Amino acid sequence: MANIRSKGTLSKWIDDKGFGFLTPEKGKKETFVHISAFDRNISRRPIVGDIIFYHVKIDEKGKSKAYDAVIEGVAPIVKKSPFRPKKHHKEHQSKNSWRIFVLCIALLIGGGGNIFNHFKLATVQRGPAGTQHSNTSSHARYTCAGKTRCNQMTSCEEATFYLKNCTGTMMDGDGDGRPRESQWCN
Repeated sequence: MANIRSKGTLSKWIDDKGFGFLTPEKGKKETFVHISAFDRNISRRPIVGDIIFYHVKIDEKGKSKAYDAVIEGVAPIVKKSPFRPKKHHKEHQSKNSWRIFVLCIALLIGGGGNIFNHFKLATVQRGPAGTQHSNTSSHARYTCAGKTRCNQMTSCEEATFYLKNCTGTMMDGDGDGRPRESQWCN
């Protein structure tokens, strides 16, 4: 029975001091009530004549004091959490989607280049019309790795390989199908 609230009428209220007295529905002795006995989220302050439901405790001086008080018919204000529009969330998600997309494209391009070089090397090792060069062939030592000029080569053999098998080389100035003879191939 300790959880049952008492019911009373606010008979006196001193608003500037934040306290008053309740006359209980059953009994004659008034009960002290302070503003702190009410929920912080009440929609209005108590006024004389309000019906109040409350619990009672006896303080150290033996006087009754109300706590956990509720004004009849006055609902507490429910605080809402801050509203975040879904648009904000979608924009953030959209930025992450673009980042992932760009990363995938970069990986695809990088991986594609490696695959292209692998197949080009396999074609070069097989030679034209599918003929297979032996693994001891000098051509198996070289791959198209972006070299375009004679001064980037280390031998006539490497320069000849680049000229025959790699695109974008600038080593055949006279168009005879051989690298510049003065650099490596004398």
